[in-house]
Amino acid sequence: MLSNDISADTAIYTCKGLDQGEKALETPLSQGESPALVVLDHGMRPTKESVQFGNRLRDLIPESWVLELVEKDYPVDKKSDDSFLLQKPICKSDWEETLQHVFVEAGSPQWSNASFRH
Repeated sequence: MLSNDISADTAIYTCKGLDQGEKALETPLSQGESPALVVLDHGMRPTKESVQFGNRLRDLIPESWVLELVEKDYPVDKKSDDSFLLQKPICKSDWEETLQHVFVEAGSPQWSNASFRH
């Protein structure tokens, strides 16, 4: 973001669980400041709660990119066209291509016509 001169909040929050993630988002969202990007790593095995959390994030903040890092056998909801999933392990070129799309080409999920399901 900084190297492409993109004006966006570059705050980074790392959370060790869904509860911490929800608490970290409370303040900016209550102040009307949606994050530009949320990265949700489902770990080795997605849980029902982590899948629901990703769905809730997309529903509650549609103007924010929600990238979900998933394993090969992640249960993809065929009805959800707004999921932005990256299969692990993620190579550097895929990550850079994704960030290029998110921050330079599309600007927001509503304006994107990409369907990234690596």
